[in-house]
Amino acid sequence: MKKKIFSAPAGFTALDFWQKNSSALLLGGFIVLAIVVFIWLILRRRHDAFPEIKLNLERSELGKGMTQVEGETQPEKPARPTSFPGIYGKISVLVSGQPIGSYLVTDNQLTIGRDPAQALAIIQEPIVSKLHCSIYYRDGGIFIQDHHSTNGTYVNDEKIDGHELHDNDVVSLGKKGTVKIIYRK
Repeated sequence: MKKKIFSAPAGFTALDFWQKNSSALLLGGFIVLAIVVFIWLILRRRHDAFPEIKLNLERSELGKGMTQVEGETQPEKPARPTSFPGIYGKISVLVSGQPIGSYLVTDNQLTIGRDPAQALAIIQEPIVSKLHCSIYYRDGGIFIQDHHSTNGTYVNDEKIDGHELHDNDVVSLGKKGTVKIIYRK
């Protein structure tokens, strides 16, 4: 008895198949591509989204009920890697005297404004420009820089373009003072 091997029906060509099913094949290819990109983005995603709030804990003493195995040593960890951002304080955002949020001041620039596409600290008030100002660390100090905002930036009631912040400085976004930012070390 002879085994029959699968073969395409007579008159079948790949070109005919493509012409009859091209939209379904393109849709299927697009779906497969979207799934591959989605999986790639998930695998690529950083496991630690906010390294600035991770504390660098020193190796602790042995706990109760634990014994140290003799001859076993662990390599010393560096005190703080250079890529680890420092924490230099925090800002509290107040609108009409009511707290609406707080943000850490780190090695990374903190942009403040009304537009989520341009700012990290979002303040949805009409007096705040789309990109109003930014707070950043440089040369051992914390600085605030106005980004040509419509209503201006004031530190302790003095209009500024750029200014070094000190503990408990009050920043007003706009002259009216309904939006205040308080910097604390």
